[in-house]
Amino acid sequence: MRAALLYGPGDLRVGEAPRPRPGEGWALVEPRAVGVCGTDKAFYRGTYPLLERPLIPGHEVSGVVVDGPEELVGESVVSEINFACLRCRVCRAGLYTHCPNRRTLGIDYPGGMAELMAAPAWALHRHRLPHEVAFAAEPLAAVLNALHQEPPREGWSVAVLGTGFIALLAAQALRLRGFDPVVVARPGSRKAGRLRGMGFRVLGFEEALEAGRAESWSGLGFDMVFEATGSNRGLRQAVALARPRGVVHAKSTPGGEAPLPLTEAVVKEVRVVGTRCGTFREFQAALRLLEAGAVRVPVDASYPLEEARQAFERSLEGDTFRVVVRPTG
Repeated sequence: MRAALLYGPGDLRVGEAPRPRPGEGWALVEPRAVGVCGTDKAFYRGTYPLLERPLIPGHEVSGVVVDGPEELVGESVVSEINFACLRCRVCRAGLYTHCPNRRTLGIDYPGGMAELMAAPAWALHRHRLPHEVAFAAEPLAAVLNALHQEPPREGWSVAVLGTGFIALLAAQALRLRGFDPVVVARPGSRKAGRLRGMGFRVLGFEEALEAGRAESWSGLGFDMVFEATGSNRGLRQAVALARPRGVVHAKSTPGGEAPLPLTEAVVKEVRVVGTRCGTFREFQAALRLLEAGAVRVPVDASYPLEEARQAFERSLEGDTFRVVVRPTG
């Protein structure tokens, strides 16, 4: 089968890969739309080391089941990304996304940028959405997981640090919960105007510092900061924006090490909450929001599988929220 194969930084080729052979209880999926996410871009840049060489990337996947359990064949599905054993004590404790025996789609297990993909049937969620909307269930579920683990309280001031796709989803999810998040953009952000056009207040970092002091009940910063910069520098800024005993949601996974201002974080008693990806609960909630049209999913460009490298290059341009690869269909 044809697949996008990532051999190293900048070295993405489309070639032949072994056809998946799913076992009992698994399904074979034809991916129809796969988002190029921040982790994919970190692999491509080389800031995040490859765990498999070559790697078939892509874990924001929507497709159609072509083989597997009878009730799923022909259905449109999105896939969770953690393929857990469901037997160990970690899974049985409800932490299956942290199963020590798991394989992770598009990370250390062949992802969705191929003509076929294998996944456990239990990890697939049926939907009735266009594929170029449904792929966003995975990143949206990750955002919802963060807000489930540490939700903002009524009356809190909230900032979203970053202007990328995760930041956009987080800002929308917070607005749906009745908050008016300040979006904090880096100088020269080419997406800041688009976010303003969606009704969000977008400020630079220094302006946001002033807003956090002026508008929070404490006068000392935002109650919650959702860090989604995709950069190792974001955590330092997030801690600076947060009030004492405020919450910082850390969502970026760019690879490498982040310079955390440890003294400031300790003196402020800031709670830094890291979250990875959604569980069954958040995937279901994400699909409900997408099916209701409550969350916008801007796709800036869409490429066939044979142009996967062009898709990655386009995704690195500063004006894009999401670029999609269409492996089939």
